[in-house]
Amino acid sequence: MSAVLLRRLPGVLAVAAALLALRAASLAPLGAASADGARLRLSWSARPERLEHCRRLSDAELAARPQHMRLRWECEGKFARYLLTVRIDGRLVASDTVHGGGLRQDRPMHLLREYDLAPGRRNLSIALRRIDAAAPPDTAAAGDTSTGTAAADRETREGQERRVRRAEAVPSDLAIDSTIAVAAGRVVLVTYASTVRRLELRNGAR
Repeated sequence: MSAVLLRRLPGVLAVAAALLALRAASLAPLGAASADGARLRLSWSARPERLEHCRRLSDAELAARPQHMRLRWECEGKFARYLLTVRIDGRLVASDTVHGGGLRQDRPMHLLREYDLAPGRRNLSIALRRIDAAAPPDTAAAGDTSTGTAAADRETREGQERRVRRAEAVPSDLAIDSTIAVAAGRVVLVTYASTVRRLELRNGAR
């Protein structure tokens, strides 16, 4: 298996897991809701944004590093936290901080929440907004010199990998606000569509 495929394998597995979780959530029965009630269900998986401060090393700094540690950009950072708010007919029913899984919070956020929902016309407002401030722009090292082809190619790959990570991460501000007709015995599902990077509402699942 090539190095490119190995680097992309975790992302492919994460997408597959997210699709399976979404399918299960859309088919699962209504928790403890009564036959004449309804349920609002939030179910999604999304990768948190990594907030990094990066500095471009000079050729001299790069040469002083061991061969296996010669990355042109030196980055420090953390994974973002998000504030989830849920309002039904203008009433705040949830306000929670959510973050990625794992000890370092670097794994996807697997979110599954349910709330009672009375049948009828309901205004639903759900938002997921980043709490942590964005990192400052990348900076370049002073006195940098031109690099050879191998070093330039490595730097290009590093930049591409950072751009891919940013593109796969959940946006800093997601929100959906909609008034819908809710039928008894149904689930209103709010999920995250990673391909278009937005929240989507699906009304009428059993």
